[in-house]
Amino acid sequence: MLARELGVRNPRAFGEAYDVQIGIAGDLDLPRSKLLDRIRSMLGVTARVVPAGPERVQRIGIVTGAGTGELRTAVRAGLDTFLTGEGPHHSYLEAEELGLNLIYAGHYATETVGVKALAAHVGERFGLPWSFVDHPTGM
Repeated sequence: MLARELGVRNPRAFGEAYDVQIGIAGDLDLPRSKLLDRIRSMLGVTARVVPAGPERVQRIGIVTGAGTGELRTAVRAGLDTFLTGEGPHHSYLEAEELGLNLIYAGHYATETVGVKALAAHVGERFGLPWSFVDHPTGM
């Protein structure tokens, strides 16, 4: 859902944990600054960025939550930008070494997009009312 909302084209499965696909990769021809504007508008957060890749984003990978374990996978897949929620301190330095734009947009913020979409789908499918209780922690 996050990839769709950001305008990612040609989405495909990306990243893996416990033999399960955990993310999406695709094409996005957009200046990095415009991508950050979209993220801010969509998620209501000011994302932190490691600007170690090209200024113009062409290929992006997304793993919500804490997905920085997939940085090397992103580079092997030919991606120039990686969007996730959070990561350990060393992920900043790793992204610099790999020449990859790394965007931290908040663990909570990146994961709630899918939760809301699932609730809307289930609500529509079964005619159930639903609401989302927004409770960000700021972490």
